[in-house]
Amino acid sequence: MLLSIIIVNYRSYTHLLNCLKSINDFLYKSSVLKNNFEVILVNNEKKDLTISTNYPFINQKVVNVGKNVGFGTAHNLGSIMARGQYLFFLNPDTVFLDNSLIRALNYIKKCSNFGALGLKIIDNDRKSTQNWICGKKTNWGNILLRNTINKPWNKKTPQEVSWTSGTALIIKKTLFKKIHGFDKNFFMYFEDQDICLRIKSLNKKIIYYPQAKILHFNGKSWKNKQKQKVAYQNSQLYFFKKYNTLVGYFILKILYKIKNLF
Repeated sequence: MLLSIIIVNYRSYTHLLNCLKSINDFLYKSSVLKNNFEVILVNNEKKDLTISTNYPFINQKVVNVGKNVGFGTAHNLGSIMARGQYLFFLNPDTVFLDNSLIRALNYIKKCSNFGALGLKIIDNDRKSTQNWICGKKTNWGNILLRNTINKPWNKKTPQEVSWTSGTALIIKKTLFKKIHGFDKNFFMYFEDQDICLRIKSLNKKIIYYPQAKILHFNGKSWKNKQKQKVAYQNSQLYFFKKYNTLVGYFILKILYKIKNLF
């Protein structure tokens, strides 16, 4: 089997159904992928997930975790039962707009030292390319400059980058297993950058591939914006502790404490 699409569900049922419909419309009906991919749904909600549709691949594999274990841990669970040569980590609040994923898979086959590939993500609200979906490793320099000097997400040809977004991310399964998957210490945010940097450290290429696109209804699983902010800050702090200087980590920690007072 060529591809395992792994989707984590948390408060995204309606979006998930739309995502699955687009998979049916653009992938299952494709002669290239019709019998060469699977969908694995990892459910991070307390209530078991039941999908009642006529799509042939749905419910092939559903993992009901029983609680929200976070993005990376849930995808790790899904990868255990994946049979595909490549793992495609996909957000539930996305939909395919065409069958351009097939072009991405063809590109991967020809790419030497392939590590991971991210798709072009279209923000549904702005109807334009989502910002900050790829780039260099996060440090003080690109935080202050908003990582916008080069803006690789606006490029029209494939770009080799340090990381690309986990919203729609393809990794070879053998490589994913070799690096032991996502770091479970990231509950949400920065786990995609972390795994790409670990892949890149093995001299593998991280590719942003703008010729394949997907529509994203950004952040719809977060109802509590305060919890979302805390999750982001905690992940960024852990990332800084892991990849940057301790001085930088403590400065960021102090700044967040000051910011959270107001």
